[in-house]
Amino acid sequence: MTTKKYKAPAAEKMLDILELMAMENKFFSVSEISQRLSITSNSVFRIMKELEEKKYIQKNPLDSSYQLTGKLYYLGSSIGNRIALRNVAEQSMQMLRDVTRETTLLTKLGSYGRTLVVQQLESLEPIKFLSTVGLEYPSHTSALGKAMLAFSSDSLINQYVEKNELTPTTPASITSPSRLREDLELIRKRGYATDLEESCEGLRCIGAPIFNATGEIEGAIGISGPIFRMSESSITRFSALVMEQAQHISELLGFHRR
Repeated sequence: MTTKKYKAPAAEKMLDILELMAMENKFFSVSEISQRLSITSNSVFRIMKELEEKKYIQKNPLDSSYQLTGKLYYLGSSIGNRIALRNVAEQSMQMLRDVTRETTLLTKLGSYGRTLVVQQLESLEPIKFLSTVGLEYPSHTSALGKAMLAFSSDSLINQYVEKNELTPTTPASITSPSRLREDLELIRKRGYATDLEESCEGLRCIGAPIFNATGEIEGAIGISGPIFRMSESSITRFSALVMEQAQHISELLGFHRR
């Protein structure tokens, strides 16, 4: 019989709760989980609050019971998709980074329409912007996030607005649903999105959507750099390159524009 050298009781309880909820497509009360797993109600309550905060579960307002969200499914299914997209986009990312000399990013949609960074190539310049692979951040202040939202379904856009506060991070940030929808309409018309110091002062970004074989949004590719290099003329020139590579990746994934 083996014994665990390092135990994490809280983590073990959380995983037991998630596994129980995954087995049955229903809402669970705190008391039911407590009884079925022999965990105190206070412990279950604290764990459920943390899971709700992280958007792994949702509460039924009528009786305060809980059900899993799709986030766990997304985490599991995205692993294979993420690897495939990263592999297909590798050469395009390399080309964009080498030509523009700016940090090149690859993203997918995360929870509730947020932006998830799945790959990054660092700028060749000494002064550069760097993100973090695995980081999830708001889409309404992001060029790549807006590029993905613009070509997503109305229901996903509505969900993003409902689930995410349009909190400003700079004076240039979009803060109203109507302004966001106007920006998304412009992005659909021109084919790319920009972040003009909306997420961080002194930073400008360009992003374009990537589509899969069914014509649905698969992700986005883009570049980010400091304002003193990302002038209006640079944005005009680089946006064509970003769209070209986004189209190339989409075609490799089986997308054919009608």
